[in-house]
Amino acid sequence: MEIEKLEALRHSLEARCILRGDFILASGKRSQYYYNGKAGMLAGATKLDLARALWDLAEGIDFEVLGGPAVGAVPLVEQMSVISALERNREIDTFYVRSEKKKHGTESAVFQSLGEDGTEILGPGRRALVVEDALTTGGSIRVALDAVEAAGATVAGVLLVADRQDPDANWLRQGYDYRTLFVVNTDGDLTIATDSATT
Repeated sequence: MEIEKLEALRHSLEARCILRGDFILASGKRSQYYYNGKAGMLAGATKLDLARALWDLAEGIDFEVLGGPAVGAVPLVEQMSVISALERNREIDTFYVRSEKKKHGTESAVFQSLGEDGTEILGPGRRALVVEDALTTGGSIRVALDAVEAAGATVAGVLLVADRQDPDANWLRQGYDYRTLFVVNTDGDLTIATDSATT
């Protein structure tokens, strides 16, 4: 995405999503800011620009299916899928992974599209792009990555909207084709990641 559009998206997300105060994060760590990504993912034109920016960020990654952890990835994945069909002439199936299995129905933690022949989209030989809204230590996204690999599929890449730059998530940054749109410093300032913009 062009730097001007990415800067406008950064401004929109920072205004909507960064809350100041004293917070306990999902990781259990304390922080003086909280990144509430859903406030941006659910906002009108911002959601479309975010989906387009993520598609640009995924350039060069070879994948067939798109998904991530519920609930953070759900709006992102659905918006990306719709933008793909409408603007990129590519229909793509999606999946989500819950942190716990359901206690009814299929009793599965994985929600996924099925082929017309009834086959699951996550399986041996399939390549999955995994998306998440924010990263601290990576506990939520690890559940999704493990589910993809347990199904016999390959994690083709990982996309993030905002990386809090916690060193406890280096396992993710170093172990996968990892890309992020934005990084957040310790003061809660959102900046464009080094490789996420095009000229």
